[in-house]
Amino acid sequence: MVERTPSKRIRNMTDMSQFKVSRARGLLIDFIQQGVSDSLAKPTNTDEYKKRQDERIERSKEFFRDLEESVTKFEQTATSVRFGDPSFRRWLEEVQRRSADFVDDIVSDERKDIYIKSDLKIYLQNSFGDGARLDYGTGHELNFVAFLCCLEAHKIFTIDQRTNVIHSIFKHYIAVTRTIQQHFRLEPAGSHGAWGLDDYCFLPFLWGAAELRCGNSTPRIILEHEAFSQGGLFLDSCAHVRMLKAGPLQRVSPFLASLSDVRSWTKVTEGLLKMYCVECLDKFQVMQHFHFGTTLSFE
Repeated sequence: MVERTPSKRIRNMTDMSQFKVSRARGLLIDFIQQGVSDSLAKPTNTDEYKKRQDERIERSKEFFRDLEESVTKFEQTATSVRFGDPSFRRWLEEVQRRSADFVDDIVSDERKDIYIKSDLKIYLQNSFGDGARLDYGTGHELNFVAFLCCLEAHKIFTIDQRTNVIHSIFKHYIAVTRTIQQHFRLEPAGSHGAWGLDDYCFLPFLWGAAELRCGNSTPRIILEHEAFSQGGLFLDSCAHVRMLKAGPLQRVSPFLASLSDVRSWTKVTEGLLKMYCVECLDKFQVMQHFHFGTTLSFE
């Protein structure tokens, strides 16, 4: 593995073609697909598991809880602008510092490789939005996936912990992003509006739909508001959309509502995975901002 300082590498469509055969894309899509497969499993909560767990997951959850709580310390700026509170920039400065400290904390002493830490820090720091544009979108969500992917690649989290990572750490991350979206009125980056799943994110729907494959429900429950209380990534995300947008789901989010006509959660999952590749992972407008480093290399 060649050590590299993380940098942007995609400047044109030729670079996009190179990316599609790169180590980075291979690791990212494998992690996302394995997340789909592992979503069928339930988080391991046995006493035996807790005894051998190295506490990194708990420390990670605490990190995100603290981040979410820190948002309220930044007073909202009075402005007539619809999107973007300038105080978001000050919060991001705090995130930069806390993220660097967090990476130093969870990467054990024997893993003091500066390049591994550089990868982890830049992906985590880029997971919460853009301070210049005052926005947040699926590209920032992808940075968090890259962060988790690197943690697994270097065995900071093991493969058998992946289900717990998705069910706990990723959920805590999503909670933070929803808080900052509302508190700082962040502009959706690359939103399709009503014709998208959500103005800001995608993976809670993909991994959430995968979770539902092992249950007895069908996609028809998307239209049953009382079902949202069942929880899980997908239904929780549906409830969030309903909370933010007034009116029938068929009007405020017709694409999401249309998934209720799909025959099974397996079909929904397959379709969303293909859509994710088109709308995010293989999209120039998203990947031009992505950093490639030692772990997720451009070669």
